[in-house]
Amino acid sequence: MKPTFSTTRFLAILAAGAVLGFGSFLIDAPSAPAATATSEVQLTSQLVDESGVLSEQEKADITASLKEATKESGKKLYVVFVPTAPGDIKAMAEQLREQDGTDNVIVLAVATETQQIGYAAGDKVKTSEAEKLQDAARDHFADDDWAGGAQAAADKLAGKTSTASKVWMGAGAVGVVGAGAGAFAWSRRNRKKTHAQQLETAREIDPGNIDDLYKQPTEVLRELADEELHSTDESIRKGDEELAVARGEFGEERTRDLAKALQHSRSTLNKAYSMNERLRSGLVTTEPEQRDLLIEIVSTCGQADDNLDGQAARFAELRQKLMDAPQLVEKLRQTSISLHNRIPNAREILSDAITRVDPALLESVRDNPDVAEDELAEAEKALDSARGLLDKPAGQQGGLIDALGAARMALQQADSQLLAVERAEEHLRSAQSNLPALITEVEEEIAEAGELDKSGADLDRAALHKAVEQAREALEKAREEGSADPLGSYSQLLEADGVLDIQLDEARGKASDFARTVDMVDRTAMDAAQRLEAVEDLIRNRRRIIGVDTRTAAQAARAALDEAAQLRTEDPKRALRAAQRASQLAQQASAQARKDIDDFNRRNSGYGGFGGSGGGNFVTGMVLGSLLSGNGGFGGGFGGGFGGGGFGGGGGGFGGSGSSSF
Repeated sequence: MKPTFSTTRFLAILAAGAVLGFGSFLIDAPSAPAATATSEVQLTSQLVDESGVLSEQEKADITASLKEATKESGKKLYVVFVPTAPGDIKAMAEQLREQDGTDNVIVLAVATETQQIGYAAGDKVKTSEAEKLQDAARDHFADDDWAGGAQAAADKLAGKTSTASKVWMGAGAVGVVGAGAGAFAWSRRNRKKTHAQQLETAREIDPGNIDDLYKQPTEVLRELADEELHSTDESIRKGDEELAVARGEFGEERTRDLAKALQHSRSTLNKAYSMNERLRSGLVTTEPEQRDLLIEIVSTCGQADDNLDGQAARFAELRQKLMDAPQLVEKLRQTSISLHNRIPNAREILSDAITRVDPALLESVRDNPDVAEDELAEAEKALDSARGLLDKPAGQQGGLIDALGAARMALQQADSQLLAVERAEEHLRSAQSNLPALITEVEEEIAEAGELDKSGADLDRAALHKAVEQAREALEKAREEGSADPLGSYSQLLEADGVLDIQLDEARGKASDFARTVDMVDRTAMDAAQRLEAVEDLIRNRRRIIGVDTRTAAQAARAALDEAAQLRTEDPKRALRAAQRASQLAQQASAQARKDIDDFNRRNSGYGGFGGSGGGNFVTGMVLGSLLSGNGGFGGGFGGGFGGGGFGGGGGGFGGSGSSSF
C-alpha cells in the first residue's frame, strides 16, 4: 500500500541527515528514505532502462562495458534511465544508491523527458571522478544519444577513450547546485537545439494537462504563453466574422453555442492579458509564482481556443451539409421507398413466427410494422419540408439541416423496427440463452459503480447515478418478466448495460487519474518536506547565520506544503502544483542557506569561503555536522572528508551527489 501524505507525519519521519548539498561534504548521518517513485525502480542490473530508449543490442553492449569498467577501476557504476524524476534528480540518484550499500558505488540517474542528469557516489569515490563520468555522458544525452552517453560514462570509468565520445567544449563550473555538483554552461548550439526540442514537444501538450505543463522549463512556458495569447486573440477576431456569417445562414438559435464560446474566449483572453501584464511589470518576482501564472495563461487560453475552434469547425461541417443537401434529399427518398417495400414482408414473417413460437414471447415486436409505417410517414413530411427549403435563397435555408436530420432519424427508427421483426426468432433464442449472464454482469457493474462513487475522484456523479438507476430498472424487469418477454427484457437490459459501461469507463479513468495524482502529491511533497526540514533545522540551530531570504523561502515552502496537505484529496491537481511549488521553494531556501554560510565563512576566515584551501570548509563542516547529527556539538561526522580543492573542486572530496540539465 502506497504511503499517504500529511505535513506533520512527513516531519516526524524525516531523518536529521537530509542533505543540503554543501560541496564535497556529504554528511554521514542516518536518513529515512523518501517515499518517491524511486522505490519503484530496482537496481537489478548495472543498466536500467525504464524509458525504453535503448535497443536490446545496445543494452547488451553497455552492460558488458559497465562490468569491464568495474573490473578495471574497482568501482561499480549504475546507469538508470527514467522518463521523469519525482522532484530532484540528485535526490533520486541518492535513493537509488541506497539500494547498493557498498561505498565504491556510483549511480548515474538520467531523466530522458525532462533532460536532467544526476549522480550519487559512495564514500570511496572522489567527487571529481563522479563529475567526470557525468560530464562524459552529458554531451551525448543533449543530442538524445542515450547509448553513446552510457557508453562514454563506462569508458571513462574504465580509463578508456570512448569511441562514442565528443570533445567537451562547454565552460567549467559556474555555480553549485548540489552536493559536489556543478551547473554547467552548454555550448550555444546545444542550448538552442535543446530549447527548440522542448518547445516543439510542449506545443503538443493538451492545454488541460496541467501536470505535463508543470514539467516544462520556465522559458518554454513563456514562449507558449505568448503563442497562446496571440492565437486566442486571432481566433476571437476570426470568430466574430464566422458568427456573423453563421447567423445569416443558420439563425440565432443554432449559433447560440458559437456565441457563448466566443464570449468565453473574450473573457479568458482579458484575464490572461491581465496576468501577462503582472508578469511584464515585475509585480510577480518569484519563479514558482511566475510559472503558475504562465501555466494558467497557457491552459485557459488553450482550452478556450480549442472550444472556439471546435464550434467553428462544426459550422464548417454544417455549411458543407447545406452544399450537399440536394443529393442527400434524393438519397433519403430512395431509402424511404426501400423501407416501404419491406413492411409487407415483415408482416408475413411475424404471422409465420406466431405459428411456431408462443405469441406472448413475441409481444415486444408485434406492433413493429405499424410503428415503421408511422416513422416513414414522418420521414416523408420532413423530406417535403427540406425540398421546399432548397428552393429558397441561401440565407433563408436555416431549417434545412434540422429537416434532413429529422428525416434521417425517422428512417433509422423504421429500419430498426423492421429489422427486429426480420430477426425475431434469432434474437429470441439469443435472448433466452444470454439473459442470465447479462443479469449477472449488470449486477456486478452496479456494485462497481457504488465503489467508484465512494472515491474522492472528480466523477460525473449525476451521469453515473442516472446510468445506475436505468440499469436497476432494466434489471428489475429482466428478473420479473424475463421468462414471459425475453426479447423485450434482454433488449432493455442490453441498452442499459451499454449506457452504464460508458459511465463506468469514464469513472474508472478518473478514479485512476485521481489515485496517480494523489500518489504524485505524496512523493513530491515528501521530497520537499525532507529538504525543508534540513533548512528549518539550520535556521533553528544557527539563527545568527541564516538571513531573511532563506527564512522567507522556507516559510513559503512550508505554506505550500500545508496547502498540498489540505488539498490532497479535495483537489489533487492543485495539491500537486502546491507540492511542486514547495519543492522549488525548498531548493531555493537550501541554495540561499548555502550562500548565508558561505558569507559567514568569508567574514570569519581569511581563506575566502568555500573556494579557499580549507578554512571555510572546516567551519561549514562543523556547522553542518553539529546540525545534522542532531546535537549541539560537532559529532555529525563528515561523509565527504576534507578536500584539497575545497567545495567540489580539485578532486579532494569523496562521495556526494550532483545534478544538472542537458
